[in-house]
Amino acid sequence: MTPEAAAAQWVARYALDTIDEADFEVWRNADPAHAIAFNRALAAYETFEGQGDLASSPLPSRRGFLRAAGGGALAMTLGAGGLATRAYAWSSASAPIGGHRLLRLPDGSIAALNTDSCLAWRFSDHERTLWVERGEVALDLRPGARAVLYGRDQQVALLPGRFDARLRGDTLDLLVLRGQAQAGGRAIGAFQSLLLSPNQPPLRHLSAAQVEAVIAWQQGEILFDEATLGLAVEEYNRFLTRKIIIVDPELATIPVGGRFTSNDPAAFLRAVSMGLGVHVSVSDTAYLLTR
Repeated sequence: MTPEAAAAQWVARYALDTIDEADFEVWRNADPAHAIAFNRALAAYETFEGQGDLASSPLPSRRGFLRAAGGGALAMTLGAGGLATRAYAWSSASAPIGGHRLLRLPDGSIAALNTDSCLAWRFSDHERTLWVERGEVALDLRPGARAVLYGRDQQVALLPGRFDARLRGDTLDLLVLRGQAQAGGRAIGAFQSLLLSPNQPPLRHLSAAQVEAVIAWQQGEILFDEATLGLAVEEYNRFLTRKIIIVDPELATIPVGGRFTSNDPAAFLRAVSMGLGVHVSVSDTAYLLTR
């Protein structure tokens, strides 16, 4: 039986209130793929549950539920205190575009959410599970139970320390600032970055300047060091509802550098205009860069 099919059965038992939590934990902990499949199946069930009044309408068909459980991602419904289920207790928090959020986790650890980011977590006496659903999260992890961080379909074990984790498509970019992480039988130490992807993840050693650029958002800044205008604009747009658009593609290769405020591009656009000779115009929805 595939992890997806087994996960759908566990969620069905949960829905009927016949789940054996001890057996469930054994199955879930046997393979990281089981936890991933269950999270997706539970998210699909919550979506179905929210579409109507279950007291007056039938549960979705098995075929319909299995089809939904096969896709999707961890997208729990948020409440004031997070989502709690009888079988699997999760909490979740997010930060809007251009905003930040600071959280104290149940064990006293601290999580900081960058722009347009979402973090879910589930803590027990035996394991602390954290899931970067979207965006970027900084963690200051205290000693405690085993800690596991998930991206899309990857996981990494975290020892106490400080970390920055950013989801880039299907790849989780993890930077260790203090402490250690472990993935694929490899240990990642301070000032090392690991790209957790479906392929063999490359390990990078970062300079102090590169580390400073990664964590500049925690001070409300954005730092460009040996970047191109194209990459700088892509990075800045993470923080902006009114996006910057490079109209002339050849401008994207121009080198840029500097430190700016992340939620207000005015100084950055002035520097681009005056220092690079790029024309900046403003429309109702965007900042346009042309020659």
